Amino acid sequence: MHKMYKILLLGLAAGILNAIPMVFLDVPLQAVAAILLHWLGLSIIIAFARMPLESWATGMLIAVLTALPLGILLHPDAPLGVLQVVGINLVLGGLLGYASERLITDQP
Repeated sequence: MHKMYKILLLGLAAGILNAIPMVFLDVPLQAVAAILLHWLGLSIIIAFARMPLESWATGMLIAVLTALPLGILLHPDAPLGVLQVVGINLVLGGLLGYASERLITDQP
C-alpha cells in the first residue's frame, strides 16, 4: 500500500477515536468535521516531521502545538475543555507518531 494511504488511514483512525465522544455529547457536526480534518492533516505532518526526539514525542509535541488553537476555538469559555482537548491530543499524537514510525518509516 502506498505510504500516503497508510498515513491518511492512521489520521482517519485517530480522528474517529477523537470524534466518538463528541458525537455522544451532541457536539455540532461542524466541530466533528473539524476534528476529523485536523487529524487527517496532522497525520501527514507527524509522519514527515523530523525532530531530534523519539517518534512518539514528536507526535505529542506537534499534536499539542496544533491542539491549543483548536481547543481555544472549541471551548472559548471553558479552560477545562481546553485541557481536555490537549490531553486527548497528547495521547493520540503519541500513538500516531509511534504508529507512523512502525508502519511507514521503518517499512521498505
